[in-house]
Amino acid sequence: MNTYRTFPLIVATVLSLALSACERPSADAPASPMAQAGGTADSEPAAPAAPAPPAPTATAPASTAPMSTEIPQGFSSYASESIGDNKQCVAGTATDEDGMNQRPVAYLAQASGKPIWTRVLDLPSDTYQSRATHCLRQGDALYVLLQSDTQAEQSLSQTLLRVVKLNLADGAVQAAGDVVVPGAKGAYSALAEEGAKHLRWDNGNVVVSGQYFQLDAPDQRSDFTATLKPDLSR
Repeated sequence: MNTYRTFPLIVATVLSLALSACERPSADAPASPMAQAGGTADSEPAAPAAPAPPAPTATAPASTAPMSTEIPQGFSSYASESIGDNKQCVAGTATDEDGMNQRPVAYLAQASGKPIWTRVLDLPSDTYQSRATHCLRQGDALYVLLQSDTQAEQSLSQTLLRVVKLNLADGAVQAAGDVVVPGAKGAYSALAEEGAKHLRWDNGNVVVSGQYFQLDAPDQRSDFTATLKPDLSR
């Protein structure tokens, strides 16, 4: 063996092994931040996570319509009640040019009759037309009685009762509740005649009274009294 020829090869081999050992990371060495994040040295930096959207917040229900002082065309009054503070509550209905399609209307007026606000109220569900016929003040609220017809054909139509609670300040609708007539079954019609006694405040509740009849016996009428809580629940 030629010692002088093999010696450089041995030296080169030893240096190569030493360099490989220096480049190999130690098993105990901590991984780089990029490797901990799952990236590589050549990859783009990870984009910051998007902030979580804020939790939704409850919002107050919007008023059904802006306040108006204009009395609708075709309006006719069913009741006008003095409610104190030199004010009166007027309940009635507005019709189209043919005197049809009644829509319930209530408005607050000064003692002189000048409107402070006016509300055309929504028709109750499954009704054809409606009239606001009674008005009652209690505290900072007005309670208005609606009498609504389910069909245009009078012999087939039911008249159903509903009370709507309005804010005294601007007429915004705060609550509404159907009047359940005790003793009535099946198809019936109810009626609250003119007079403040048919919509009144009694022992902390709203009281509605009147008469009802079954559609198959229109001549047999019975008296009723129904009670609703101030929030118009039963």
